[in-house]
Amino acid sequence: MKMLGGRPPVSASVPRMDPHLRLATRDDVDALMGLRILMFEAMGTPPAALESPEWRDAARTWFERRISTEDTRILVVEEGGEVVASGLAEVLATIPAPSMPRGRSGFVSNVATLPHARGRGLARAVMTELVRWLDEETDADRIDLAATTEGAPLYRSLGFDAAAFPTMRRPKPVSVT
Repeated sequence: MKMLGGRPPVSASVPRMDPHLRLATRDDVDALMGLRILMFEAMGTPPAALESPEWRDAARTWFERRISTEDTRILVVEEGGEVVASGLAEVLATIPAPSMPRGRSGFVSNVATLPHARGRGLARAVMTELVRWLDEETDADRIDLAATTEGAPLYRSLGFDAAAFPTMRRPKPVSVT
């Protein structure tokens, strides 16, 4: 699978049938949203929460604004004219630490593959390119991600390991009026 910058020159009447990895464009936002929902389903997010227009509108706007910024890399795998897999990496700024002397970390998310395209190495291709980009083209000191049980073996094979301290989360309280 070859990495292509932008959309390849493909005739609209004859879509490419072989899977190819490329940078996402604004035309991919609907597919990215679908794959993001699929990712949240795999993480056990309740269906009612996934239907909320508030987060969907905000996520769509985020994709539209960040799709081509220098500190974000969004990749898709396209096959036969359909986006079948995706992943993204961001370079985040935080206070420096022993494991991040420059205070820059890479964060990988939105790694998802449509069910009919799984088991063919597409997520591995996405992850390999995201890790390469973070390692070779950014100043990120380390790379973090949140893994599902299904995704953990892939991430381990690429050098990821469980962090010494687990992530904890507290949602913002809902105000009652």
